[in-house]
Amino acid sequence: MEQSLVTAIEQMYNCRVTRLRARHTVWHCETNRGTWVIKGYDDFPQAAWVTRLSALLHERGFTNVVRYVPTIQNVPVFKWNDRYMTAMEYVSGRNGSYFHRTDIIRAIQTLAHFHLFSSNIPYGPPPETGVPLLTKWEKRLEDFQNVCTRLENQELPRTRLTQLVQLNASYIREEASYVLAIARNSLLTRDYKEALRDQRISHKDMASHNFLIHNEHTSLIDFDTAGYDTPIVDLVQLLNRALALQYWDMDVFEQAISAYRAIRPLTEQQVALIFLLIRFPDNFLREVNGVYDSGLNPHVSRVEYYVSILLKGKKRRASFFSGYERFLYQASL
Repeated sequence: MEQSLVTAIEQMYNCRVTRLRARHTVWHCETNRGTWVIKGYDDFPQAAWVTRLSALLHERGFTNVVRYVPTIQNVPVFKWNDRYMTAMEYVSGRNGSYFHRTDIIRAIQTLAHFHLFSSNIPYGPPPETGVPLLTKWEKRLEDFQNVCTRLENQELPRTRLTQLVQLNASYIREEASYVLAIARNSLLTRDYKEALRDQRISHKDMASHNFLIHNEHTSLIDFDTAGYDTPIVDLVQLLNRALALQYWDMDVFEQAISAYRAIRPLTEQQVALIFLLIRFPDNFLREVNGVYDSGLNPHVSRVEYYVSILLKGKKRRASFFSGYERFLYQASL
């Protein structure tokens, strides 16, 4: 065990630590007061933000998020080794999986409830310049173009992944450019400005493992990236990832949108915009760019496997979008 951390926890929470073990970027901590997850941050504002957001959501009645344990000073943050530490009550459950339709619907329903409770929240992280989703996607496309150039110049090692990238580079660039061209003139900018006005928080990290499922209860965790943005960005990210693993099944899209709408309304224009934005090949770009960010990523085999899954559904994906032009209300977007 990290003895100095154990000592700090025992002092700050007036407890006895029986076990402390590192797991990825957190510590699992067993104490005589219960099991906690200890997480550290490099700067105080982020630690203060995530703990405050959790407290506000609980106060408003949304309890499907982590609860932070207060120290003996009745604050949720303590300092250890120049890091700002938090203790979260352990949340039981298994990680959600977008391979399972029932998990997708449960995630969508939990997300809709989160969006209902996450408006009018002041003092969040400073808003980003421009429309964050478009800025991020434009950067990802630019980075991917750089990767393609390096591949063409034979500056990168030849692997099965590089072959997959080169074979599909033109298709990926065309899809990304098509979506960006329409999205820049869509109602996304208006929705983002309304989110800033309404102080609306989006989660912005819809990885399936951020949904913990236990019996009939589904929790949403990890608010490190949460900030002001339109809820559409969460829906797009979740559906983009889920549909890729469901081989672009239209029934999944319609069931997910219906489940969300049953809890929180969406206009027809917003549904059309979501349909357009999930066409952006974000998963492919994120994974490929990540491999070549700083040399060849040691997890290249995992990325190769995931990219292969994405490309396996290429024809289904094309059919998914070509069969539903009715969603693309370009004139009204």
